[in-house]
Amino acid sequence: MLDGTPEEGDPVEVKLDAEPFVAMFTEPALRSSTHLNFYRDGQIALHVKYIPMRGAFVLNDFQQGHWGEQMFVDCLLTPGAAGLSMTLALHEDGPQIRFMGVPPVSLAERFDLSGALMARVPPNIRPNGPEAAPGERARTPDIQVVRMTTLEGSGIQLGLDATVTSGNAFFLEGWIDDRRSPLVGISMVDFATGLRASLPVGRVRRPDVDSHLQVARPGQFGFWVAGLGGAQQLEAAALSLVFEDGSGVPLELGAKFRQGEREFFEFLLATFGRRSVIGNITAQSFADLEAGYGNLLSKLYRQIAAERRVMSHGRFGRRAQPPAISLVCVLYGYPDFLYMLIAQFARFGSLDGLEFIFVNNSPELEEVLLRDAELASFVFRAEIQVLTLNQNSGFSHANNVGVAAARSKKIAIINPDVFPRDPAAVGHLRLLCDRPLGPDIYGGKLYYADGSVMHEGMFFKQDRRLSLLCNAPIWTVEHFRKGFADTSSLEPREVPAITGALMVLERSLYEKLNGFNVDFVFGHYEDADLCLRVQQAGGRVILDPGLAYWHYEGMGSTKRPEHIGSNMYNRWFFSRLWGHRITEHENG
Repeated sequence: MLDGTPEEGDPVEVKLDAEPFVAMFTEPALRSSTHLNFYRDGQIALHVKYIPMRGAFVLNDFQQGHWGEQMFVDCLLTPGAAGLSMTLALHEDGPQIRFMGVPPVSLAERFDLSGALMARVPPNIRPNGPEAAPGERARTPDIQVVRMTTLEGSGIQLGLDATVTSGNAFFLEGWIDDRRSPLVGISMVDFATGLRASLPVGRVRRPDVDSHLQVARPGQFGFWVAGLGGAQQLEAAALSLVFEDGSGVPLELGAKFRQGEREFFEFLLATFGRRSVIGNITAQSFADLEAGYGNLLSKLYRQIAAERRVMSHGRFGRRAQPPAISLVCVLYGYPDFLYMLIAQFARFGSLDGLEFIFVNNSPELEEVLLRDAELASFVFRAEIQVLTLNQNSGFSHANNVGVAAARSKKIAIINPDVFPRDPAAVGHLRLLCDRPLGPDIYGGKLYYADGSVMHEGMFFKQDRRLSLLCNAPIWTVEHFRKGFADTSSLEPREVPAITGALMVLERSLYEKLNGFNVDFVFGHYEDADLCLRVQQAGGRVILDPGLAYWHYEGMGSTKRPEHIGSNMYNRWFFSRLWGHRITEHENG
């Protein structure tokens, strides 16, 4: 037992009414019962030590030459864990202590920890440990002290409305009155390692909070934050809100809502896309993506993408002779377009030489699509494949799966709501695929139902205003002559890009380029990316007006809230991936 004499060692000033104190007891400290003392006027106001045989921390004080009554807090060390973390903080009802994995324990009735205290670490322990000699491993300190600042008597109003977790990520949403000093981030300290992570916060409008605070004009009092690590990681960490002036307040988590990994990803995208902000939503979104949320979304998407698989593969009307053209079509949400697309081609003649490959991104439609494919194969004597994926894998991956299953050396990527305009359109597709296409990719001329032009090639346009707001080149893709009457030439011509609604190319070229880029989420901008890679590889992008097709734009698939967020992400990703190259090309 200690005699109450202060140890030698580096002093650490502690003022719990101004800042919480966090220390990490590593495994060696726990096994050897290394203690940590807090002093006031030479007396031990709090003594903290771990008892391995009991699996608990013992708390005590040493006043006027006598030890007080011991207080135990059960806290087992998990085998293989790096240690246990302790957080000491002063709340309205008095001091509290919290150890990793254990609810906070009130010390108000037993210990007086108000005012200025001084903590001393043992003589052979330093916050960062001694430097390692060359070739030796650096020594980890037994107790690592983590400092953070809180607001003194701030009276800040805040609320945490939602804590959503998955197996590998979390999302927090709340509000705060930060007019005194703007909120700039969230600090997250891991109890097990003592490591600190700084997470950027997104800001949103909260009209309900505006009303509650009775502000003269609207503000962005709402905040949200997301990061890697599920519910267990949140339980094993201390979180605090960090303000521009360096101060902060602890953030206490409430009840957690658990989601599956894919459901969480879609929830995060939907929240990102439908939030309300002051100013330009796209500029704010790009700023958040640049701050780290772009990389987070990319990692989460790749994690769920690893679970993609083909659930079933149906084949109907297979011919002995390989087809001249394989038409690959991705379906999502609406099963009717399988039968409708085949019927529209069958209006203009025999389907011999054509293979229809439908990749189903809606697993719940598996049975009805197999039924419709069997019926269409019988009625129209069509060769059909139906591949059903176990999740919405997006436009890129689904097309890549379809091309891999194709039997022809010529590939036509076609949307389910794109139909031939007349017999000549089907005939021209056959003629085009009768000859080598080489390193080039061909696109069709698409029309609205009223006969006006929907697509006659695409070009890249820099959004000057948005680029100024984002301080980076932001690009969008536009369609030539969209909405205009059809008066242009019928001669094929080279264009910067074509839409993925109708593309024709050699299968060998598609495979050489590794198909569509699967890093684009769900859909949008992957067609422009493919065209740029065709050009990078020495090929041309050609708009062929002879491929005249109707396009009932947007009618062939379901639109969901998460698609708004994915569109923003894809535009940001495309601008980062190709923005500088397009700028250099535009500048000659």
